[in-house]
Amino acid sequence: MNNNVTFYSYCRRSCLVSALFISFLNLAGCSREKVMELPMSTLAHDTTWSGQVLVNGDVYIPPGITLTIEPGTTIRFKRIEETSDQNMFGIDSPYYPQVELIIRGRLLARGTPKKPIVFTSAEIDPRAADWGALNFLGTEDNIVEYAKILCAYNGIHAHGSSVRVAHSEFVKNGVGVSFKAEEETPGVPWFGKRSNLVITENLFSKNKGGIGFRNSDAEITHNEIRDNTFFGIWPKENNKVSVRFNEITNNKKGVYLYQAQGVVFDHNNIYDNRDYNIAMAEAQDFPVEAANNWFGSRNREKIDELIFDNQDDSEMGVVRIDPILEKAVDWEAK
Repeated sequence: MNNNVTFYSYCRRSCLVSALFISFLNLAGCSREKVMELPMSTLAHDTTWSGQVLVNGDVYIPPGITLTIEPGTTIRFKRIEETSDQNMFGIDSPYYPQVELIIRGRLLARGTPKKPIVFTSAEIDPRAADWGALNFLGTEDNIVEYAKILCAYNGIHAHGSSVRVAHSEFVKNGVGVSFKAEEETPGVPWFGKRSNLVITENLFSKNKGGIGFRNSDAEITHNEIRDNTFFGIWPKENNKVSVRFNEITNNKKGVYLYQAQGVVFDHNNIYDNRDYNIAMAEAQDFPVEAANNWFGSRNREKIDELIFDNQDDSEMGVVRIDPILEKAVDWEAK
């Protein structure tokens, strides 16, 4: 069966259970909180959201404006058609045909362990890509902490932006977090600018992909990246990224590399991924630094079987894994 079909079917079933449970609570009178409904709109001044928010169209946070989301807030996004008049900027990159938050100003979404912020679908039959993304475009000093991000196309998407992403859960999305330098839309103010993200202490599970990035800078530490349909981490091209103290397991490919340079993997547990723990795409002829990781075994032959590099195709680069750790890393330790 096609992986995408399987993934979207799974997401639809899983998200439906959550949506029906929320609907039951509402019908039972367990939640009488007033819902703030938003059509396609542009914020004119600094704004705070709290409680229940239903987003029916693109919401644009322009330069100079800050949107603050209080702990315990639930933001639900309506599913719309590509041709909907609720799409603010059309559907060409860097925008999505689905409803999205378009952040050119600043987003401060700080939940707490007991009161996380939830971003999810508004549909009775929710599925992945019901809504677009928290879409950061050429913006600085954004924070997403203690949030649950469900059923998006890309949970967080950053072009030429800086975002701190911490203590959050990305489940049943297309891709949990994606970021890159802006190179596709000449003329925008952030054209050519690299993204810079801190991604720490998050869960990425049951997405199509966990974290993907290109031509950017980042620290990716202390995350659990498991059970994603296609990949755990997918670096592309020229980066300055440190990937340390992460648990990367039971993805189709734990780490998938496409012309990737400047990424260093160390002190991660990268093991029991279904196809490969680390795999190079056809165009990957650069070496990759992956010393001091645990690969689930002390057996070198078994370790090598789950790494696809120039030992399998002489035109590929080499994954440099020596020295190999002899036991699993306490990846949650600080």
